[in-house]
Amino acid sequence: MFKKEKGLLAIFYTVIILLALGGTAQGGQYYINELLEANPPPQVLKEGPIVRVKQPSMEKYMPGEEQIEPGYELEYELEQEPEPQPPPAKPLGKVALTFDDGPDARYTARILDILQAEGVTATFFVVGEYVERYPETLKRIFNDGHLIANHSRTHADLALFDNEDIIAAELEPTSRAVERLTGFYPLIMRPPYGSLRQDSVRFLRENGWQIVRWSLDTFDWDSMRNSPEQILSRIQTQHHNGAIILMHCNGPATTRVLPDLIRILRDLDYEFVAVTGL
Repeated sequence: MFKKEKGLLAIFYTVIILLALGGTAQGGQYYINELLEANPPPQVLKEGPIVRVKQPSMEKYMPGEEQIEPGYELEYELEQEPEPQPPPAKPLGKVALTFDDGPDARYTARILDILQAEGVTATFFVVGEYVERYPETLKRIFNDGHLIANHSRTHADLALFDNEDIIAAELEPTSRAVERLTGFYPLIMRPPYGSLRQDSVRFLRENGWQIVRWSLDTFDWDSMRNSPEQILSRIQTQHHNGAIILMHCNGPATTRVLPDLIRILRDLDYEFVAVTGL
């Protein structure tokens, strides 16, 4: 318990220090990822910096035993015995699979094939330049029933932008490109690298944007630790209700592991939803 509390305090102070420095730099975000991997969070806020909160415990249902007083004999049809009540159904947990950096010419289509075969809904955080380059793939994401969200136009570090330019140069062009193809204008965004100053968080929220980061990084983007065994191990040890799982559209690691990842989470009684369903 002491070690767990130390881990919680380490993450708390790290986030406070990053905010005090005026922003979340890319390197700082990677350090937060390392801490999260060592101390997996049960929940994550959808807006603002990643934080950990305590998961309320659920008491196991224990049906009471009926007691019969000594010397008391039951008579037929004297009183209708109440039917035993089954334990309450276990509520399904919910997780959101999210895929960044698409669409692309190869891996996004394979991801969509797997999701379609498994009957899973996901969220795609798309890059505007790739939306313009691969419009048919973008339309398939939409037509397959997945949620499309904004991942900037050029995948730049938004912590280096003025607040007005974040919207004018990166978010609006991407959402307009999606709207031209689908009729849908995304107002949910994920900053590349998770990097965004706190003043930018406030500015975007005031202008109607919802910021979604993640709570479980599969590291499918990191060739040093993206083997199927490593990714599935993270899922098995860090899964939690309300998890926002970070994956990407632009590499083979994701497509190799995705069917097994879905099976593991389904066996754990999780329901797959878009981030709006959490």
